[in-house]
Order: sequence, then C-alpha cells, then structure tokens
Amino acid sequence: MNPFSKFLIYFLAVARQQSIRKAAEELRIAGSAINRHILLGEQQIQTPLFERLPSGMRLTAAGELLYACARRWMKDFDDLSRQIDDLKGIRRGQVNLLAPEALARAFLPQLVARMKEHHPGVVLNVSIQDNRRIYERLLAGEGDLALVLDPEDMRDVVVARRISFPLGFVCLPGHPLTQHASVRLAQCVDYPMIIPEQPLALSSVFAKLVTAGRATPVVAARANNVQMIRSLVAEGIGICFLSYLDVMSEVTKGELAFVPLSGSAMPHLTLALVYDRTRQLSRTTHQVGRIVESIMSEGRELAAPPVGEGKGDLSVQ
Repeated sequence: MNPFSKFLIYFLAVARQQSIRKAAEELRIAGSAINRHILLGEQQIQTPLFERLPSGMRLTAAGELLYACARRWMKDFDDLSRQIDDLKGIRRGQVNLLAPEALARAFLPQLVARMKEHHPGVVLNVSIQDNRRIYERLLAGEGDLALVLDPEDMRDVVVARRISFPLGFVCLPGHPLTQHASVRLAQCVDYPMIIPEQPLALSSVFAKLVTAGRATPVVAARANNVQMIRSLVAEGIGICFLSYLDVMSEVTKGELAFVPLSGSAMPHLTLALVYDRTRQLSRTTHQVGRIVESIMSEGRELAAPPVGEGKGDLSVQ
C-alpha cells in the first residue's frame, strides 16, 4: 500500500529525474498526467515548485523544501511499516539492497539464491548503482542495506562487515604464472598483457604500479570494460590486472586462474556491507544482513586476510 498521493509520487519522480518525460518513463504513465498533477499541486499551494527550463525541470526554493519533507515522510513511513511487520512477526517482506555492478555476476546471484532457500517469502529488491552514488541513495532512503566498494568513513553510515579482495593477474589455467602462489610485477611484464583503461578504477592503480616499478608491459590490447578484459584473457590474448572479485566466478569454475600480486604496499579492493545509522532495521532486513555476512565470511577465506570489522551490529537480540 502506498499512502501518498499521486501528486507527491509524481512530484518526487520529476524532482529525481529533472524531467517530466523521464519521470513518465520511470512510472510508466503518460507525461500529460504527471504535468497536470504538478500544475494542480502548484495551484493548491499557490507557488511554483519547478522552474521550466529548456534543459528540463529544476526545483525552486519551495520545491526544495517540499522535496526534503517528502523524502523524510516516505522514509518515516517505511520505518513504521517495518516496525508493524515485526510486531506481527510475519515471515514475508521486502528488502531493498543497493550494490555496484561488479557484484552482479557472482556475489548477488548467490545471495538471491540463498534468500530463496532460507527465506522464500522475502523479496530481495536489488538495485544496481554507480558505486560513487550508493551512499547518496542509501541516505535518501532508497535502500535498507548497501554493498559498497572501498567505503568512505561517513558519520551517518555504519559499516557492519567488510572484506578485502587482493589485486593480481588473471590468466588461463596452466599459464606459467600459476606455478607461483604470488607474483611481483617484474615477473609479469614480459607476458602479453591486456591493459585496463579509464574509467576503470584499476587503470590508475595499474599505472602507478608500472611507474613505481619502472616497468614496460608488453601491450596485447587495451579495454575499459571488465567483461571485455575477461573475454580477451579467455581467448588467450594475454594476461590482465584485476581484483579477485572481478573473476571469482570464473576462477571457481576453473575457467580462469588468479595469481595475487605480492608486495607490502600492494593495495586491496574492499567490499563493505553498510546501512543508515538513523534507520531502524526490520527483522527481515536483519535476515538479509546475516546471509550477506555469511557469504562475505566465506569469500574472506578465499580472498584475503581480514582488514578489520566495522562497529555495526546486525544481530537480532
């Protein structure tokens, strides 16, 4: 049940999208209906909520105030619904999880499968987001939990658990590099290599490593997409520099091999489970959190030594 008026729902969509057309696509209704309700709302409160610009819709000062209040109302109602569900002791519910695209191939399918096995009545709504915007979406009330890569310290966000994935070289099984438990960059530069390019975060990391090591890789190809890089390695074009998280699925299946890069200053990729400190988590959300933590604990055994626990607590007393 959505207790909010059509006007408020339409208003929030237009404010998010900064466009009536895009809001109509999001809500799957006619743009004329959205525009009509927005105009009626502005007439009712006797002030414009949007500036109509050639580039789209921009909130006025009054619109900004209403937008902040509306998001708070929806967030509070969400929390109320969860508390009522907990009082009922229901075994059904929905949990909204925000996550980066890097988890879409291995981690998230495993999570959904376990949820269906252990809590078949719970619907897990997974929203793939740009990793840089996940905190913003979480604090806007669009997610109950979030998985974020290389988390930043934020006052209103609690890190419940984190896991560190090593960086290293990916190659075909049987490649000479697989004879080593770990390798240094100097051992790899003579092999044909697929170089990560921007906007991949690993591009700048790899460039710094090459500069620091005064190395000159043998370039077989360049790519700015992890899937493309994996495919090129699978075709035998060369080796590549990625994180274990990027190839966990292929390594588990024996399709590719991963050899971590050694060195005391070697960076790692960190994955964290986080939630908004100001929200009361429902029992259903705790169930999801425990399964996420279980998968992360298993991944830790395969990936890298722990980097420390957060101060959050997802346990249900």
